[in-house]
Amino acid sequence: MHLTDKTKTLQSLVKKAKLIYEERRESKEEADFFGVVKPFADEMDKTAEEWEKAALEWLKSNPQKYVHGAQIIQAADNARRVGAHAHFFDTGKVKFIQSADSALYVLESLSKILNRD
Repeated sequence: MHLTDKTKTLQSLVKKAKLIYEERRESKEEADFFGVVKPFADEMDKTAEEWEKAALEWLKSNPQKYVHGAQIIQAADNARRVGAHAHFFDTGKVKFIQSADSALYVLESLSKILNRD
């Protein structure tokens, strides 16, 4: 899978996590850990890991002025965090949204660069 596709996949998962989080906050329903939470978190972890490796590798051969390795690492960590916490309505809203939006910002920035090339 190309870096552009991995970036889009991770973006859609982070956006999905935000939707799940909002739904859980409204409904206050507990999610089935092994049936729902763990599979989603595992998918997010795997996708974030693959994206992080591919993005860091790409940055080595294509240095950028506005996207750096530290941002890639932080975005992947934020994606993993929101993947793990999306199903829990008692997760702090501000921190969750900031983590998700921060990851999305880096993903969207990289996506714009990749589409430009």
